[in-house]
Order: sequence, then C-alpha cells, then structure tokens
Amino acid sequence: MKWVFRIVGGLVAVLILGAVTLLIMGHRANANHIHSVAELPGTPAEIWPWINDADKIGKWISWVVEVRNPSTYSVGAKRVVVMKDENNGGQTMEIAGTFSEYQPPSSMTVQLSSAGAFDGTQAYRLTDLGNRRTRLEIDFDFHFTSALARLMEPLITPQAEKKMVSDLDRLKSLVGQKAAL
Repeated sequence: MKWVFRIVGGLVAVLILGAVTLLIMGHRANANHIHSVAELPGTPAEIWPWINDADKIGKWISWVVEVRNPSTYSVGAKRVVVMKDENNGGQTMEIAGTFSEYQPPSSMTVQLSSAGAFDGTQAYRLTDLGNRRTRLEIDFDFHFTSALARLMEPLITPQAEKKMVSDLDRLKSLVGQKAAL
C-alpha cells in the first residue's frame, strides 16, 4: 500500500511542477503578445484590400468561415469574424472587433473580443519599402479570459504565432500571384 501512496504522490508532484512551470513561463516578456512581419509584393494601396475586404480576408486567414461587417469602415465601426477553431475540435468562434484606428492604406487597429476566450488588440501597419514592396506588421496583444487558457498561455501563444506566420505566407503567395498577372 505504501508504494501506491508514493506513486500517487509522485504524479501529484509532477502535475504541480508542470503547473508552476507554466505559471512562471506565463510571465515571460513576450507572454500574450504576437508580432509577425511579412514583406509583400505591391504598394500599400494594393495590399490594403487583403487585410480589409471581407472576401479577401477569408482567402488568406485560415479557419475563417465568415466575416460580418459594414460596407464601410471607420473608427468605431464593428465587424465579426467567425472562425472554425481547429485547435478546439472545429468549434466555431465569433471574434467581435471594433476599429479604434483606421487610416487606409497604412494602418488600422481593432479591439477584439471573443466571449469566454480572450480580449485584445490587433494592429496592422503597412510600410511602403519602395520598388513596389510593402512591409506588413501585425501586433496582437491579448488577455485570456479563462483561467485554464491563462495557465496554458505558454503553449497556446506559440501555436497561434505559428498559425499567423502560415497565414502570412499564404497572403504572400496570393499577393504574389496577383502581382504576376
């Protein structure tokens, strides 16, 4: 019977050590922040529709099912992006956004919220590099609203960053195809 208590005690110790490790990692400098950059062919005016137009957003951002939005954007305008979250069993997730900055074709910032998941800010910056090249920078700062998600942040954020890099690679390919035509 003594060995059962030792095994159970060992398992509990491993779980506690894992939770403490995740808590400590959750306080690292880049926790709850994703920064991605892509250099794209085209001018900022040519790239802008890809980050702004509902039909184009769904072509390069994976998991997007629908974008519900007004016909025109401005500060205070709202949109909802519906995604099929492949990391959550394919459940749909609605992400409500309110534009807090809108300066086409150079920048926009959207305050995001998904009930029971996260709140945050996503900023897009387009910089004309000359010679029909544009740098697109995306900064995403967020806060998980669920205690379990906050604990798992050190595992979730790298996966979200990997998805964003993949999405930007898809955008680069799509924009490159349009530029070649």
